[in-house]
Amino acid sequence: MNKEDVITLENNKEYVILDIAEFNNEKYLYVVGLTPEEETNTDYKYLKATEENNEYYIEEVTNPKVLDFIVTLFTVNYLNESTNAEQAA
Repeated sequence: MNKEDVITLENNKEYVILDIAEFNNEKYLYVVGLTPEEETNTDYKYLKATEENNEYYIEEVTNPKVLDFIVTLFTVNYLNESTNAEQAA
């Protein structure tokens, strides 16, 4: 599971992974939905990925405390990546 991979959830909707973060041995995904024409839409989600027997099980993060934390985690990742990209240019 990598950035820009397309995943299909149980509802048969496809999402592109925009970012991945790990915390306390848990993997979290920031994703955006795809239209049938494979264009992104406005359906953004935060998901938790659990790996068992080389398979990933995905569930949407709905707990407000966990959501607040992982939004901050992804924001820090984004800011770090932006800063690194600016310094490399």
